[in-house]
Amino acid sequence: MKIRNMKVNDVETVARMVALDHDNSLEKGYREAKEHTINHLRIVPQHCYVVENSHEQIVAVMVLHPQDKVFEVEDFHVKEIQRNKEALALLKEKLWKYLDDVKTEVLCCPYAIKRLIESH
Repeated sequence: MKIRNMKVNDVETVARMVALDHDNSLEKGYREAKEHTINHLRIVPQHCYVVENSHEQIVAVMVLHPQDKVFEVEDFHVKEIQRNKEALALLKEKLWKYLDDVKTEVLCCPYAIKRLIESH
């Protein structure tokens, strides 16, 4: 598994992966997730990550949004978390490196915090 910065051509896959984190309707959630992901790629591309497995399939995503007054963990999603523990570990390691230096409040979306808690 490897972690890398997200690219524009990853948006479709990421939006499908996190759709239900944005709305209970898969279709509406996909639209919202796609728009949300594109916006973050425009604003903070250096803080948008995906993890690929050995077949170059995206199995995890994390979108962070550091701001002046708050550090937001926007998305944190690992597919089939029991099978992709290594992907989870890569994202957590990257996140903890950021959090060590954060001087603001940290805000975590409900689905991101749920996944972090479940995986701990």
